Amino acid sequence: MRLTSAFAALLIASPLAAQEPDQADRTIAAAERRVVIDGAIDRLKQAYVFPDTALAMERAIRARQRRGEYDRITSGRELAESLTSHLQAVSRDRHVRVRYSAEPLPVLSGPDQPDHARRDQQRAFGRQVNYGFERVERLAGNVGYLEIRSFGFDPEDIVDVAAAAFTFLGNTDALIIDVRRNGGGSPFMVAHVSSYLFGAEPVHLNSLYWRPGNRTDDFYTKRDIPGTRYGPDKPVYVLTSRNTFSGAEEFAYNLQARKRATIVGDTTGGGAHPGAMQRVTDHFGIFVPTGRAINPITKTNWERVGVRPEIAVASDQALRTAHLAALRRLRQQASDPERQQALDRAIGDLERERD
Repeated sequence: MRLTSAFAALLIASPLAAQEPDQADRTIAAAERRVVIDGAIDRLKQAYVFPDTALAMERAIRARQRRGEYDRITSGRELAESLTSHLQAVSRDRHVRVRYSAEPLPVLSGPDQPDHARRDQQRAFGRQVNYGFERVERLAGNVGYLEIRSFGFDPEDIVDVAAAAFTFLGNTDALIIDVRRNGGGSPFMVAHVSSYLFGAEPVHLNSLYWRPGNRTDDFYTKRDIPGTRYGPDKPVYVLTSRNTFSGAEEFAYNLQARKRATIVGDTTGGGAHPGAMQRVTDHFGIFVPTGRAINPITKTNWERVGVRPEIAVASDQALRTAHLAALRRLRQQASDPERQQALDRAIGDLERERD
């Protein structure tokens, strides 16, 4: 997908992704370089969630300007990468990222884009990737598996796909949800998917404080959802990696804080400040984190530290590890001799396998 079409979706996509390798570079002059730097700083000062940090970022960038560090940069891609590195060095916020596009960006992008245009783009992309629902299957021992690659879609658009996935999984005895390749998304989709893992009574999952408007939004599970509710009792395991970021981290962190899931894999990326991509010039934009997560249980979030798993293993071993953990837990609970034997066979087969 070309950057011009993807740019509006960056409101809900992971800013961790590297600059797209097929992006043609272009030469920039001193005047454009100054406009980009000034525009990026201005947007951070206006809306970055921590005003003092925004000022600290400005001071650091201005000091580099005075030393002439940017004078030699004539590449659009290099300017974006340099500014990103320098801004993150001060803020330690991995959401802060300057983006470069060889093609002109839409006149309106991010939160200023008309809702109908942004929604059309999201839906078109969503259909191509099945709204983030990558894979659903039943593993040995009647353990369910669901891979979600993105939480970046409107709950209204994922209703049928989510209902079908959880209806398929409804008769499994334990569930593994894989967000190892999930770079984030919308808290609304996180809440919708999480609703299947609790009872009908709404559960407070997370809150987001927003600097613009000085407001706090609370996110709860839903009382009514289509399809089969997995419920609050059966074992759930969430697979994570270092690339699990932002909204995907929220999903894992919320379930961990509520003791609803066991996290298996690597510590996640550590980005708890949501925001939006804001257009700076025809060819540059900046992702500005304008909010911060506040968990109702821990009263904090996973910024910088990531979500730490209960079962820490390399991410490429996480599925096998979680599957074994689920089977062993089901074996402990099983009372029927035939079921015990079936689980023993599944455990033995998996223990003999090599990834």
